[in-house]
Amino acid sequence: MRSLGLRLLAVGVVASICHLSFYFSFFSCGESSNSNSNSGAVKDPNGIIDTAIIITSSWIPSHPSTRMVEMVVNSIDLMITSLHPSTPIFITIDQFRLDGDIEQIQNRSHSLDQHVLNLYNIYLNNPRVHILPFMAHSHVGGSVAKAIDIIERHFPLTRYLYYLQHDYYFVKEVDHTALIHAMETHDSINYVFFRYENSKKRIKPCGEETSIEYLDNVNSKDNRTVATPISTKRLLLPTATYTDNNHLVRFKWYKDTIASMISLTRFPENPLQKRAMDECVAGRSMGLYAYNEGHVIKHLDGRKTSFG
Repeated sequence: MRSLGLRLLAVGVVASICHLSFYFSFFSCGESSNSNSNSGAVKDPNGIIDTAIIITSSWIPSHPSTRMVEMVVNSIDLMITSLHPSTPIFITIDQFRLDGDIEQIQNRSHSLDQHVLNLYNIYLNNPRVHILPFMAHSHVGGSVAKAIDIIERHFPLTRYLYYLQHDYYFVKEVDHTALIHAMETHDSINYVFFRYENSKKRIKPCGEETSIEYLDNVNSKDNRTVATPISTKRLLLPTATYTDNNHLVRFKWYKDTIASMISLTRFPENPLQKRAMDECVAGRSMGLYAYNEGHVIKHLDGRKTSFG
């Protein structure tokens, strides 16, 4: 796993150069002061970019280090295959609650402020990465809602969205195009979450819903010198499980679902897990599915992980 970590750090340098060159060939920053502009209609020879990515973050003891966020961003390029290289990434930085010991608040403010500056220094010249620091405590729900509003204004053609947490990065390849094709073929799929353990204990079944099968193409690991794309049969399992761990969603469904929480200053999984269970008991479904492979993402603990 250490070698993967080094690959994730190395890929960031190459990705920044490639993205900068690619963007300037046809796209000027993707943002506009005019909220009615069509700045989100990013086109290339292969079509329109219709996917965006949100990474939520907040203060952690390892700040001002940016290593965790960098590993998450770099894992997108390394592990989400066939994703357009200019897919916009929005990194939200939540303010912590201003209560408790004054000295502690000052220390946290200083490390968070330096963390934001470090992120700007790393990504300012990468037009696909947008840093969104919030001045008020928004929690996960509020941070997501604010980012969704920005995406909708400036990238109005977005149809799909990856939501990632700053402490979970991809360690296995996911074929983005194949997954989107499965969602376009099956209207029932609104949400697909990726698991960080091999056990199936967290996948709660939902009524009489049946699994969805599709084919993807990921690189074979059998040959260590040549990556060979192979066709692999995948399953999406219908579930009553809603988790804030990394997931892919339909943009409009997600926007409406997050807004329906009313109180946004909380983890979405708290009210939405109960709603998902209630819907399944009533014979309905929210369209939740689990990607049927364990250990697709790995956890980084900001309290325990040492970055040197």
